[in-house]
Amino acid sequence: MSSSPPTRGSEAWRRVLAARDWFVDAARAAGPDAPTLCEGWTVRHLVGHLLTLRDDPVSWPGIALPRLAPLTERRMAVATVSGFEDALARLADRSPFMPLVLDSPRSAWRHHLGEYAVHTEDIVRANPLPPTVLDDATLAALWRRAAVAARQLHRRDGRGLVLAWPSAGLETRVLPGATTDHVIGTPLELLVWAHRGPDAADVRVVRAPGV
Repeated sequence: MSSSPPTRGSEAWRRVLAARDWFVDAARAAGPDAPTLCEGWTVRHLVGHLLTLRDDPVSWPGIALPRLAPLTERRMAVATVSGFEDALARLADRSPFMPLVLDSPRSAWRHHLGEYAVHTEDIVRANPLPPTVLDDATLAALWRRAAVAARQLHRRDGRGLVLAWPSAGLETRVLPGATTDHVIGTPLELLVWAHRGPDAADVRVVRAPGV
């Protein structure tokens, strides 16, 4: 099912807009040539990536198909050829909605929120920038997104997976398995762990028998 933007003015929409703005602020503070947690990518690459996700369907197949990745990388470069500040302005001035996201319309906004949040952390954690501080409602939304991302990105690991957010008293089994990794942290840290691994995230991983 194709997704559609959250209703303009809704709380969900405001959270996605805020996450987009956090990314823009972090990118501007770090600068175009600063490193990121995405190996081989600078901040400029991340800006081009988000612009093509939002605006350039020609670039999308290369995200999933390695043989088309060079096309995607060329389109990313084109997205920022007018200059870094212009690219940031275009990212900030238009809708943050990405038509590529194929979640249901009721949940797609969490995918968008997670996309901007994890790429903000790609910048913040690779550079001397202040840590991200999130309100409880945004953390709750990222909790649900972290579970989906962990299931999608770790289903081939061959182990069970449980995520836990102790301060909220929440725990969810993401994947079954005879041996289970219990990954413990806040929702933002769990999201970063799902995408970038334990070295990038403040989490505790406990391996135990599972089901």
